[in-house]
Amino acid sequence: MIIGGAASTTAATISELEARQAELESQQAEYQAKLNKSNSAVSEKQEEVDALVGQVESVTAEIQVCYQKISIYDKSIAEKQQAIDAANVEIDNNMNTLRQRIKTIYISGDVSALEIVMGAKDFTDFLDKLQLVQYVSDHDAELINGIKKKLNTISEEKKALEADKASLEEEHTTLTNKQDELTKLLDENKETLASLQSEANDAQMQLSISEEELSKLKPELQALVRQAQQQEAAAQQAAAAPSSSSDDEEEEIDYSDNGGGSSGGGGGYSAPSQIDAGDGWTWPIPGCYQITGGFGEGRSYESHGGTDIAASIGTPIYAANSGTVIDTSNDCSHSSAGVGGCNHGGGYGNHVWIQHDNGYQTIYGHMINTAVSTGEYVSKGQLIGYSGSTGWSTGPHLHFELRINGVRSNPMALFPSFG
Repeated sequence: MIIGGAASTTAATISELEARQAELESQQAEYQAKLNKSNSAVSEKQEEVDALVGQVESVTAEIQVCYQKISIYDKSIAEKQQAIDAANVEIDNNMNTLRQRIKTIYISGDVSALEIVMGAKDFTDFLDKLQLVQYVSDHDAELINGIKKKLNTISEEKKALEADKASLEEEHTTLTNKQDELTKLLDENKETLASLQSEANDAQMQLSISEEELSKLKPELQALVRQAQQQEAAAQQAAAAPSSSSDDEEEEIDYSDNGGGSSGGGGGYSAPSQIDAGDGWTWPIPGCYQITGGFGEGRSYESHGGTDIAASIGTPIYAANSGTVIDTSNDCSHSSAGVGGCNHGGGYGNHVWIQHDNGYQTIYGHMINTAVSTGEYVSKGQLIGYSGSTGWSTGPHLHFELRINGVRSNPMALFPSFG
Protein backbone atom coordinates (compact mmCIF):
# COMPACT_ATOMS: atom_id res chain seq x y z
CA MET A 1 0.00 0.00 0.00
CA ILE A 2 1.31 3.53 -0.76
CA ILE A 3 -1.51 5.43 0.91
CA GLY A 4 0.68 6.39 3.85
CA GLY A 5 3.37 7.76 1.53
CA ALA A 6 0.84 9.82 -0.44
CA ALA A 7 -0.63 11.24 2.76
CA SER A 8 2.83 12.12 3.99
CA THR A 9 3.63 13.86 0.72
CA THR A 10 0.34 15.77 0.84
CA ALA A 11 0.98 16.85 4.43
CA ALA A 12 4.45 18.05 3.49
CA THR A 13 3.02 20.01 0.57
CA ILE A 14 0.36 21.54 2.82
CA SER A 15 3.04 22.51 5.33
CA GLU A 16 5.09 24.14 2.57
CA LEU A 17 2.06 26.02 1.24
CA GLU A 18 1.10 27.19 4.71
CA ALA A 19 4.65 28.44 5.24
CA ARG A 20 4.50 30.22 1.89
CA GLN A 21 1.10 31.66 2.81
CA ALA A 22 2.51 33.05 6.07
CA GLU A 23 5.48 34.46 4.16
CA LEU A 24 3.18 36.12 1.61
CA GLU A 25 0.97 37.59 4.32
CA SER A 26 4.08 38.99 6.01
CA GLN A 27 5.23 40.40 2.66
CA GLN A 28 1.82 41.97 2.12
CA ALA A 29 2.01 43.74 5.46
CA GLU A 30 5.55 44.91 4.63
CA TYR A 31 4.57 46.10 1.13
CA GLN A 32 1.46 47.82 2.47
CA ALA A 33 3.51 49.66 5.09
CA LYS A 34 6.03 50.62 2.42
CA LEU A 35 3.22 51.78 0.13
CA ASN A 36 1.64 53.85 2.91
CA LYS A 37 4.99 55.44 3.69
CA SER A 38 5.69 56.11 0.00
CA ASN A 39 2.26 57.63 -0.54
CA SER A 40 2.75 59.86 2.50
CA ALA A 41 6.16 60.97 1.21
CA VAL A 42 4.67 61.62 -2.24
CA SER A 43 1.91 63.74 -0.67
CA GLU A 44 4.38 65.79 1.37
CA LYS A 45 6.73 66.28 -1.58
CA GLN A 46 3.78 67.27 -3.79
CA GLU A 47 2.91 70.00 -1.29
CA GLU A 48 6.51 71.28 -1.44
CA VAL A 49 6.43 71.26 -5.24
CA ASP A 50 3.12 73.14 -5.27
CA ALA A 51 4.52 75.73 -2.86
CA LEU A 52 7.63 76.19 -5.00
CA VAL A 53 5.50 76.57 -8.11
CA GLY A 54 3.60 79.35 -6.33
CA GLN A 55 6.86 81.08 -5.34
CA VAL A 56 8.22 80.87 -8.89
CA GLU A 57 5.00 82.34 -10.26
CA SER A 58 5.12 85.16 -7.66
CA VAL A 59 8.75 86.04 -8.44
CA THR A 60 8.01 85.92 -12.17
CA ALA A 61 5.19 88.41 -11.63
CA GLU A 62 7.56 90.70 -9.67
CA ILE A 63 10.08 90.54 -12.51
CA GLN A 64 7.38 91.57 -14.96
CA VAL A 65 6.52 94.57 -12.76
CA CYS A 66 10.22 95.51 -12.69
CA TYR A 67 10.37 95.33 -16.48
CA GLN A 68 7.39 97.68 -16.69
CA LYS A 69 8.90 100.16 -14.20
CA ILE A 70 12.25 100.15 -16.01
CA SER A 71 10.42 100.81 -19.29
CA ILE A 72 8.67 103.82 -17.72
CA TYR A 73 11.98 105.17 -16.38
CA ASP A 74 13.62 104.72 -19.77
CA LYS A 75 10.84 106.79 -21.34
CA SER A 76 11.10 109.54 -18.68
CA ILE A 77 14.90 109.66 -19.00
CA ALA A 78 14.58 109.95 -22.77
CA GLU A 79 12.14 112.86 -22.35
CA LYS A 80 14.51 114.61 -19.92
CA GLN A 81 17.38 114.10 -22.35
CA GLN A 82 15.32 115.72 -25.11
CA ALA A 83 14.64 118.72 -22.84
CA ILE A 84 18.36 118.98 -22.02
CA ASP A 85 19.25 118.83 -25.70
CA ALA A 86 16.66 121.54 -26.48
CA ALA A 87 17.98 123.79 -23.67
CA ASN A 88 21.54 123.38 -24.92
CA VAL A 89 20.43 124.33 -28.41
CA GLU A 90 18.66 127.42 -27.02
CA ILE A 91 21.76 128.45 -25.08
CA ASP A 92 23.91 127.94 -28.17
CA ASN A 93 21.50 130.07 -30.25
CA ASN A 94 21.53 132.91 -27.69
CA MET A 95 25.30 132.74 -27.37
CA ASN A 96 25.59 132.96 -31.15
CA THR A 97 23.32 136.03 -31.17
CA LEU A 98 25.42 137.69 -28.47
CA ARG A 99 28.62 136.87 -30.33
CA GLN A 100 27.12 138.37 -33.48
CA ARG A 101 26.29 141.60 -31.63
CA ILE A 102 29.80 141.87 -30.24
CA LYS A 103 31.23 141.12 -33.68
CA THR A 104 29.09 143.85 -35.24
CA ILE A 105 30.21 146.36 -32.65
CA TYR A 106 33.82 145.30 -33.20
CA ILE A 107 33.58 145.63 -37.00
CA SER A 108 32.02 149.06 -36.66
CA GLY A 109 35.15 150.31 -34.94
CA ASP A 110 35.39 148.48 -31.65
CA VAL A 111 33.17 151.11 -30.12
CA SER A 112 32.58 150.63 -26.43
CA ALA A 113 29.26 150.97 -24.70
CA LEU A 114 30.52 154.31 -23.27
CA GLU A 115 31.35 155.60 -26.73
CA ILE A 116 27.92 154.62 -27.97
CA VAL A 117 26.38 156.64 -25.13
CA MET A 118 28.74 159.62 -25.51
CA GLY A 119 27.93 159.84 -29.20
CA ALA A 120 24.39 160.83 -28.44
CA LYS A 121 23.01 163.85 -30.24
CA ASP A 122 21.31 165.24 -27.19
CA PHE A 123 20.39 164.28 -23.67
CA THR A 124 17.27 162.46 -24.73
CA ASP A 125 19.27 160.43 -27.24
CA PHE A 126 21.85 159.77 -24.51
CA LEU A 127 19.25 158.32 -22.19
CA ASP A 128 17.79 156.17 -24.94
CA LYS A 129 21.17 154.72 -25.91
CA LEU A 130 22.21 154.14 -22.33
CA GLN A 131 18.97 152.25 -21.67
CA LEU A 132 19.42 150.23 -24.88
CA VAL A 133 22.93 149.10 -23.99
CA GLN A 134 21.87 148.15 -20.49
CA TYR A 135 18.76 146.28 -21.80
CA VAL A 136 20.75 144.28 -24.31
CA SER A 137 23.32 143.32 -21.71
CA ASP A 138 20.81 142.46 -18.98
CA HIS A 139 18.44 140.63 -21.36
CA ASP A 140 21.16 138.34 -22.69
CA ALA A 141 22.50 137.61 -19.25
CA GLU A 142 19.03 136.92 -17.84
CA LEU A 143 18.08 134.73 -20.80
CA ILE A 144 21.27 132.66 -20.65
CA ASN A 145 21.11 132.32 -16.85
CA GLY A 146 17.48 131.23 -17.02
CA ILE A 147 18.25 128.57 -19.58
CA LYS A 148 21.23 127.37 -17.55
CA LYS A 149 19.06 127.14 -14.42
CA LYS A 150 16.46 125.19 -16.35
CA LEU A 151 19.20 122.93 -17.76
CA ASN A 152 20.59 122.26 -14.28
CA THR A 153 17.11 121.38 -12.99
CA ILE A 154 16.48 118.96 -15.86
CA SER A 155 19.94 117.42 -15.43
CA GLU A 156 19.29 116.81 -11.72
CA GLU A 157 15.93 115.23 -12.52
CA LYS A 158 17.61 113.02 -15.11
CA LYS A 159 20.25 111.92 -12.58
CA ALA A 160 17.52 111.04 -10.07
CA LEU A 161 15.68 109.01 -12.70
CA GLU A 162 18.88 107.22 -13.68
CA ALA A 163 19.58 106.43 -10.01
CA ASP A 164 16.06 105.01 -9.57
CA LYS A 165 16.47 102.98 -12.75
CA ALA A 166 19.81 101.59 -11.51
CA SER A 167 18.12 100.59 -8.24
CA LEU A 168 15.36 98.84 -10.20
CA GLU A 169 17.92 97.04 -12.35
CA GLU A 170 19.63 95.77 -9.19
CA GLU A 171 16.24 94.62 -7.89
CA HIS A 172 15.57 92.93 -11.24
CA THR A 173 18.92 91.13 -11.07
CA THR A 174 18.17 89.98 -7.52
CA LEU A 175 14.73 88.72 -8.53
CA THR A 176 16.13 86.94 -11.59
CA ASN A 177 18.73 85.16 -9.45
CA LYS A 178 16.00 84.21 -6.98
CA GLN A 179 13.88 82.89 -9.84
CA ASP A 180 16.81 80.79 -11.09
CA GLU A 181 17.39 79.35 -7.60
CA LEU A 182 13.69 78.56 -7.12
CA THR A 183 13.46 76.98 -10.57
CA LYS A 184 16.51 74.81 -9.83
CA LEU A 185 15.03 73.80 -6.47
CA LEU A 186 11.69 73.09 -8.16
CA ASP A 187 13.38 70.83 -10.73
CA GLU A 188 15.21 68.95 -7.96
CA ASN A 189 11.96 68.49 -6.01
CA LYS A 190 10.17 67.29 -9.15
CA GLU A 191 12.90 64.67 -9.65
CA THR A 192 12.53 63.60 -6.02
CA LEU A 193 8.75 63.48 -6.43
CA ALA A 194 9.09 61.33 -9.55
CA SER A 195 11.43 58.99 -7.67
CA LEU A 196 8.99 58.74 -4.74
CA GLN A 197 6.10 58.09 -7.11
CA SER A 198 8.16 55.37 -8.78
CA GLU A 199 8.82 53.80 -5.37
CA ALA A 200 5.11 53.96 -4.58
CA ASN A 201 4.29 52.33 -7.92
CA ASP A 202 6.85 49.60 -7.26
CA ALA A 203 5.39 48.99 -3.81
CA GLN A 204 1.89 48.84 -5.31
CA MET A 205 3.05 46.39 -7.98
CA GLN A 206 4.81 44.20 -5.39
CA LEU A 207 1.70 44.26 -3.23
CA SER A 208 -0.47 43.34 -6.23
CA ILE A 209 1.80 40.44 -7.18
CA SER A 210 1.83 39.21 -3.59
CA GLU A 211 -1.98 39.49 -3.40
CA GLU A 212 -2.35 37.62 -6.68
CA GLU A 213 -0.07 34.80 -5.59
CA LEU A 214 -1.85 34.58 -2.26
CA SER A 215 -5.26 34.48 -3.97
CA LYS A 216 -4.05 31.55 -6.11
CA LEU A 217 -2.43 29.83 -3.17
CA LYS A 218 -5.51 29.75 -0.92
CA PRO A 219 -7.75 27.58 -3.17
CA GLU A 220 -4.77 25.29 -3.90
CA LEU A 221 -4.17 24.89 -0.18
CA GLN A 222 -7.87 24.24 0.45
CA ALA A 223 -7.91 21.59 -2.28
CA LEU A 224 -4.90 19.84 -0.76
CA VAL A 225 -6.50 19.89 2.69
CA ARG A 226 -9.66 18.29 1.25
CA GLN A 227 -7.51 15.75 -0.58
CA ALA A 228 -5.64 14.91 2.62
CA GLN A 229 -8.92 14.44 4.48
CA GLN A 230 -10.22 12.15 1.71
CA GLN A 231 -7.00 10.13 1.77
CA GLU A 232 -7.18 9.77 5.52
CA ALA A 233 -10.81 8.62 5.35
CA ALA A 234 -9.96 6.19 2.56
CA ALA A 235 -7.02 4.82 4.53
CA GLN A 236 -9.21 4.24 7.56
CA GLN A 237 -11.84 2.53 5.41
CA ALA A 238 -9.21 0.32 3.74
CA ALA A 239 -7.78 -0.67 7.09
CA ALA A 240 -11.21 -1.73 8.35
CA ALA A 241 -12.15 -3.74 5.22
CA PRO A 242 -10.93 -7.35 4.65
CA SER A 243 -8.10 -7.51 2.18
CA SER A 244 -8.78 -9.30 -1.11
CA SER A 245 -5.16 -9.31 -2.12
CA SER A 246 -2.41 -11.68 -1.14
CA ASP A 247 -0.18 -10.71 1.73
CA ASP A 248 2.78 -10.30 -0.64
CA GLU A 249 0.94 -8.01 -3.10
CA GLU A 250 0.62 -4.25 -2.59
CA GLU A 251 -2.35 -2.51 -4.13
CA GLU A 252 -1.81 1.01 -5.50
CA ILE A 253 -4.91 3.11 -4.99
CA ASP A 254 -5.39 6.60 -6.48
CA TYR A 255 -7.49 8.77 -4.21
CA SER A 256 -6.91 12.03 -6.11
CA ASP A 257 -9.88 14.37 -6.58
CA ASN A 258 -11.50 13.66 -9.94
CA GLY A 259 -14.48 15.95 -9.47
CA GLY A 260 -12.84 19.28 -10.34
CA GLY A 261 -13.70 21.41 -13.33
CA SER A 262 -11.54 22.18 -16.35
CA SER A 263 -9.44 25.22 -17.00
CA GLY A 264 -11.81 26.31 -19.73
CA GLY A 265 -15.33 27.67 -19.70
CA GLY A 266 -17.10 24.30 -20.40
CA GLY A 267 -16.76 21.24 -18.19
CA GLY A 268 -13.89 19.00 -19.24
CA TYR A 269 -12.80 21.23 -22.12
CA SER A 270 -9.15 20.79 -23.01
CA ALA A 271 -8.12 24.14 -24.46
CA PRO A 272 -5.74 24.32 -27.40
CA SER A 273 -2.64 26.49 -27.23
CA GLN A 274 -4.39 28.99 -29.51
CA ILE A 275 -7.91 29.42 -30.88
CA ASP A 276 -8.01 30.80 -34.41
CA ALA A 277 -11.33 30.91 -36.22
CA GLY A 278 -11.33 30.23 -39.93
CA ASP A 279 -12.63 33.69 -40.82
CA GLY A 280 -9.60 35.50 -39.38
CA TRP A 281 -10.45 35.96 -35.68
CA THR A 282 -7.90 34.91 -33.09
CA TRP A 283 -8.29 34.38 -29.33
CA PRO A 284 -7.30 37.62 -27.56
CA ILE A 285 -5.49 36.13 -24.58
CA PRO A 286 -3.70 32.87 -25.50
CA GLY A 287 -3.32 30.34 -22.72
CA CYS A 288 -6.26 31.72 -20.73
CA TYR A 289 -9.56 29.94 -21.44
CA GLN A 290 -11.47 29.95 -18.17
CA ILE A 291 -14.71 31.87 -18.71
CA THR A 292 -15.81 33.54 -15.47
CA GLY A 293 -18.68 35.56 -16.92
CA GLY A 294 -20.69 34.79 -20.04
CA PHE A 295 -22.42 37.10 -22.47
CA GLY A 296 -25.95 38.06 -21.43
CA GLU A 297 -25.38 36.86 -17.89
CA GLY A 298 -27.64 38.61 -15.41
CA ARG A 299 -25.89 41.14 -13.19
CA SER A 300 -27.24 43.31 -10.38
CA TYR A 301 -26.85 46.39 -12.54
CA GLU A 302 -27.46 45.13 -16.10
CA SER A 303 -27.09 42.21 -18.47
CA HIS A 304 -23.44 41.33 -19.06
CA GLY A 305 -22.35 42.74 -22.44
CA GLY A 306 -19.28 40.62 -23.06
CA THR A 307 -17.27 37.57 -22.05
CA ASP A 308 -15.00 37.62 -18.97
CA ILE A 309 -11.81 35.57 -19.32
CA ALA A 310 -9.80 34.84 -16.17
CA ALA A 311 -6.19 36.02 -16.42
CA SER A 312 -3.56 36.99 -13.90
CA ILE A 313 -2.26 40.57 -13.79
CA GLY A 314 0.17 41.40 -16.57
CA THR A 315 -0.93 38.65 -19.00
CA PRO A 316 -0.40 39.90 -22.59
CA ILE A 317 -3.55 40.71 -24.58
CA TYR A 318 -3.61 40.67 -28.40
CA ALA A 319 -5.89 42.14 -31.07
CA ALA A 320 -8.50 39.55 -32.10
CA ASN A 321 -8.39 40.95 -35.63
CA SER A 322 -6.84 43.82 -37.60
CA GLY A 323 -8.35 47.26 -37.34
CA THR A 324 -8.00 50.85 -36.12
CA VAL A 325 -7.89 51.80 -32.43
CA ILE A 326 -10.75 54.29 -31.97
CA ASP A 327 -10.51 54.74 -28.19
CA THR A 328 -8.06 54.01 -25.37
CA SER A 329 -7.76 54.82 -21.68
CA ASN A 330 -4.67 54.22 -19.58
CA ASP A 331 -4.84 56.27 -16.36
CA CYS A 332 -7.00 54.25 -13.96
CA SER A 333 -5.06 53.46 -10.77
CA HIS A 334 -7.01 50.37 -9.63
CA SER A 335 -4.61 47.75 -10.93
CA SER A 336 -4.88 44.70 -8.72
CA ALA A 337 -7.84 43.29 -6.78
CA GLY A 338 -10.26 45.86 -8.18
CA VAL A 339 -12.72 48.05 -6.31
CA GLY A 340 -15.96 46.96 -7.96
CA GLY A 341 -17.32 50.49 -8.27
CA CYS A 342 -14.85 52.51 -10.35
CA ASN A 343 -16.52 54.09 -13.37
CA HIS A 344 -13.22 55.04 -14.99
CA GLY A 345 -13.35 54.59 -18.75
CA GLY A 346 -17.11 54.05 -18.57
CA GLY A 347 -16.51 51.12 -16.22
CA TYR A 348 -14.06 49.46 -18.63
CA GLY A 349 -11.10 50.99 -16.75
CA ASN A 350 -7.95 50.96 -18.85
CA HIS A 351 -9.13 49.62 -22.20
CA VAL A 352 -8.65 49.42 -25.97
CA TRP A 353 -11.49 49.76 -28.49
CA ILE A 354 -10.84 48.57 -32.06
CA GLN A 355 -12.91 49.20 -35.22
CA HIS A 356 -12.74 46.26 -37.66
CA ASP A 357 -14.24 45.75 -41.11
CA ASN A 358 -17.96 45.15 -41.79
CA GLY A 359 -19.12 47.14 -38.75
CA TYR A 360 -17.38 44.89 -36.21
CA GLN A 361 -15.86 46.39 -33.05
CA THR A 362 -14.06 44.72 -30.16
CA ILE A 363 -13.42 46.10 -26.68
CA TYR A 364 -10.74 44.84 -24.28
CA GLY A 365 -11.47 46.05 -20.73
CA HIS A 366 -9.93 46.18 -17.23
CA MET A 367 -6.29 46.20 -18.43
CA ILE A 368 -3.50 47.15 -16.04
CA ASN A 369 -2.10 49.22 -18.91
CA THR A 370 -2.36 49.53 -22.69
CA ALA A 371 0.31 49.20 -25.38
CA VAL A 372 -1.36 51.11 -28.25
CA SER A 373 -2.76 54.59 -28.83
CA THR A 374 -5.97 56.00 -30.29
CA GLY A 375 -5.77 56.28 -34.08
CA GLU A 376 -3.17 53.52 -34.40
CA TYR A 377 -3.74 50.67 -36.88
CA VAL A 378 -3.13 47.23 -35.34
CA SER A 379 -2.71 43.86 -36.98
CA LYS A 380 -4.38 40.65 -35.88
CA GLY A 381 -2.38 39.12 -33.02
CA GLN A 382 -0.55 42.40 -32.24
CA LEU A 383 0.11 43.13 -28.56
CA ILE A 384 -2.33 45.82 -27.35
CA GLY A 385 -2.01 45.68 -23.54
CA TYR A 386 -1.85 43.63 -20.34
CA SER A 387 -4.62 42.23 -18.17
CA GLY A 388 -5.51 43.78 -14.83
CA SER A 389 -8.53 44.74 -12.75
CA THR A 390 -9.15 48.45 -13.44
CA GLY A 391 -12.57 50.06 -13.72
CA TRP A 392 -15.73 48.20 -12.66
CA SER A 393 -13.98 44.98 -11.67
CA THR A 394 -13.51 42.85 -8.57
CA GLY A 395 -10.61 40.71 -9.74
CA PRO A 396 -8.05 40.31 -12.54
CA HIS A 397 -9.58 39.26 -15.88
CA LEU A 398 -10.16 40.41 -19.48
CA HIS A 399 -13.58 41.73 -20.41
CA PHE A 400 -13.80 40.86 -24.15
CA GLU A 401 -16.72 42.53 -25.89
CA LEU A 402 -18.03 42.37 -29.47
CA ARG A 403 -20.28 44.94 -31.14
CA ILE A 404 -21.74 44.54 -34.60
CA ASN A 405 -23.03 47.81 -36.07
CA GLY A 406 -23.14 49.20 -32.55
CA VAL A 407 -25.11 46.29 -31.06
CA ARG A 408 -23.50 44.13 -28.36
CA SER A 409 -23.18 40.54 -29.53
CA ASN A 410 -21.82 37.31 -28.11
CA PRO A 411 -18.07 37.30 -28.82
CA MET A 412 -17.92 33.51 -28.40
CA ALA A 413 -19.82 33.23 -31.73
CA LEU A 414 -16.49 34.17 -33.34
CA PHE A 415 -14.96 30.96 -31.95
CA PRO A 416 -17.31 28.05 -32.68
CA SER A 417 -14.56 25.54 -31.91
CA PHE A 418 -14.29 26.75 -28.29
CA GLY A 419 -15.67 24.14 -25.88
